[in-house]
Amino acid sequence: MSTVFVVGQWLATVVIVLLLTIYFGRAFDALRMPQLGPEHRIQFDEEFDASMENDTDWAAYLAIEDKLAAELEHKIPSQSRPDSPADRYFADSLVYPDNLDSNWNRSYELTVPSPRGVAVMLHGLTDSPYSMLATAQALAGEGYNVVAIRMPGHGFAIGGLMQARWQDWTAAVRIAVRRAMQLPGADDSLLLVGYSNGGLLAVDYALQCSSDDELPCPDGLVLLSPGMAITSAAAVMNWHAAISWVPYFEQFKWLQILPEVDPFKFTSFPKQAAWEVHKLSSRVHDEFADLEKAARMPPILTFQSTVDNTVDATAIVSTVYDRLPPNGSELVLYDVNRNSTMLHLMETVPDEPADSFVAMAPLDFGVTILRNRDPSTNAIDVQTLAAGQTEAMITETKLRWPTEVYSLSHIAIPFRPDDRLYGDGSLSNAPDAVLGALAPRGERDVLLLDPQYFLRMRHNPFFAFQSQRMTQWLDGL
Repeated sequence: MSTVFVVGQWLATVVIVLLLTIYFGRAFDALRMPQLGPEHRIQFDEEFDASMENDTDWAAYLAIEDKLAAELEHKIPSQSRPDSPADRYFADSLVYPDNLDSNWNRSYELTVPSPRGVAVMLHGLTDSPYSMLATAQALAGEGYNVVAIRMPGHGFAIGGLMQARWQDWTAAVRIAVRRAMQLPGADDSLLLVGYSNGGLLAVDYALQCSSDDELPCPDGLVLLSPGMAITSAAAVMNWHAAISWVPYFEQFKWLQILPEVDPFKFTSFPKQAAWEVHKLSSRVHDEFADLEKAARMPPILTFQSTVDNTVDATAIVSTVYDRLPPNGSELVLYDVNRNSTMLHLMETVPDEPADSFVAMAPLDFGVTILRNRDPSTNAIDVQTLAAGQTEAMITETKLRWPTEVYSLSHIAIPFRPDDRLYGDGSLSNAPDAVLGALAPRGERDVLLLDPQYFLRMRHNPFFAFQSQRMTQWLDGL
């Protein structure tokens, strides 16, 4: 037996042992997470899945949500919950969805007189249709009839995400589009608006519709923090399945197990959901490799923070924009606050985004960047590099970074600063639980929720600019 072969066997054994040690180390680490509750273990009998698409129109989809609500109350009755003001399943809590103005965990429509088009709104992973409300209202104000659909697995209990597959989500998108095409304005314009995973679903639909004569193709896409590529760890999220079927290791199925304190967004996170997004994003990447399909894509407007802990913020350029034809697409970026003292505490300070785009110019798409006028002020200028141009134009604005804010975040982009739940708490009639304004102080390692949960930026102080920019872009379609 040769020395090379022996060394190879030894190295292979070392690698396998190392991988198994890491794997089981992670599995045992998961045992330190909180115990799973009924909301994590629930399995819904009435949820929509892709096999039901041909028999499910919009009315039937809404009827499914009625059944899910009844099933949730039956399987997780409110009276069985702890007496807590921060439990979304306790009827007397501050975050019980039905105690708020409206239960936005369900699909909804906004209609207007004399519409100029229709828009389909697609929310993100662990979210609900509430995350699309502010943008939906802005579009309705501009004359669009709006359809906002709840993705399967969402809205009722986090356990539902253990059942959902990416095929269920894409089927739901098609149901929403068919509904939108029944509304006045459908003959004029079809717009798809997607946030996070909803952005990925919107792009996937636009790629697929050209191959299906029965699917109308959109005239434009608006993407908010699109999840074109989530973290690389998602590619191995399904490895837990080798042992997590054993009841002792059932917590290993979860990336996070947290109290469900948000009425319209799950706080826990199952690995299965990330695995489904990974599979869908892989499909989209493969589809975009087909240059003919990429050339048929409609114009795209994207709003993205340059720092994003949920998705790869650069993937929207490398995966999508670099392959688009010169069709009026635009990318809007929110730079970090370069006047913030927190800049000096960042692990890595992002490069000036304008420099890289100018270096690549001319581009087939436009780039708009909100950035500090200079590093000594919170005042903001808008830097615009038009498609086909090599020099950027700078426009002064009256916008300013809020003093305490060093950047936006993935989850901030779709929400107004006066949002009743995720806003800055400035509303005079704000509810008692304004999650966007909570900043609890005390000893560390005491709260079940990490302080980062509260300190992550939850609203977009530049939402008015975003709505105006969207309107201007839509007028040019």
